[in-house]
Amino acid sequence: MFTRFIPMLSILIYIFSNPVFAQLDDRPIMVRIKGKTITAYQRSFALVVGVTNYQNGLPPLPGVSMDMANVKQSLEDHGFRVTLILDPTLEELDNAFSDFINRYGQDTETRLLFYFAGHGYTIKTKLGEELGYIVPVNAPNPARDPIGFQNMAMEMSQIDIYTKRIKAKHVLFLFDACFSGSLFATGMALPLPLNEKALLPVREFITSGTADEQVPDKSIFCAQFLSALDGEADIDKDGCVTGTELGTFLQYRVINYSYETQHPQFGKIRNPNLDKGDFIFALPVTGTDHQAQTEKPVAKQTPAPVVVPKKTEPVTETGELKVFSEYTGDLYVDDVFFQTIVANATVLFFNIPVGKHKLQFYGPTIVKREVVVVKDQTCVVNYKKD
Repeated sequence: MFTRFIPMLSILIYIFSNPVFAQLDDRPIMVRIKGKTITAYQRSFALVVGVTNYQNGLPPLPGVSMDMANVKQSLEDHGFRVTLILDPTLEELDNAFSDFINRYGQDTETRLLFYFAGHGYTIKTKLGEELGYIVPVNAPNPARDPIGFQNMAMEMSQIDIYTKRIKAKHVLFLFDACFSGSLFATGMALPLPLNEKALLPVREFITSGTADEQVPDKSIFCAQFLSALDGEADIDKDGCVTGTELGTFLQYRVINYSYETQHPQFGKIRNPNLDKGDFIFALPVTGTDHQAQTEKPVAKQTPAPVVVPKKTEPVTETGELKVFSEYTGDLYVDDVFFQTIVANATVLFFNIPVGKHKLQFYGPTIVKREVVVVKDQTCVVNYKKD
């Protein structure tokens, strides 16, 4: 049954060598456990993938951009360096996962977060098995070309391979989608007070629904994920949201707000060496809380806690960007790769935040310019040969 992964930002495939995130520091994330300040993570990284402009018979997902902008902002507010990927092919998606893991996943004192939004699909085999897939931009419609689809979509078993290559202590995979798979053990879990056991290695997974469910175009899952990181999922009010708290919160909220048509699944990987800990989000510190925190005595050798800024307002006003080029080149928006545009093609990008944006087009020559996106209007940019 075909289901849909929902909104996530329209942006990039190439950020691994880009210093655009230099403004984010690498101070450790500190938590309080039984009255002691403990380093949970030295560094935090997130890979966010959104697919919107499907090419081979699958419907586009125009709402991806706005949700991704908000997810990116929320994760950065929580101390993550965010890498964003737009419209990858299967090869590009595999390279994105591999490059991200090779670069950021080899330190045991880090935390990694993966978030995918796009189409999802489940194939039921003649043996009664169910195979879940995440769908890259160029995968064909499985109803029309099932063999081609299997060759050009990413089976969820590949995610299991990725998890074995990661050395980071804590890893959380979120899929705003409905699909089937036995990668993790699902079920309701009772969140426990934060303790030393939470710092043990873990691989956690959350999906927005099951294989036979449809996900609405306006993502309830994404909206509730943002609310959770804004503090609403802090069930025991200890200033942290764990992966278990997040999964429990999303199950309850999404089932409720979808009128029981959507049932998120969450759990930990089926591996006795990687299912003991719990992913941790330290909630943003308010000005008052920060003042109280700085007045507390801190041991001389204890690193200063990271102070996460309050979450900014979500992106609510957007316009469109229409780009035409007479020659092939790569379009970057605000130093982030958007898409390769082939010669004599016109590409329309939806849900671009209003305001001034820097464009760079890398073709036979490099063309740089600034444009202003206006609410509910289309900004047209042409790249023509001299």
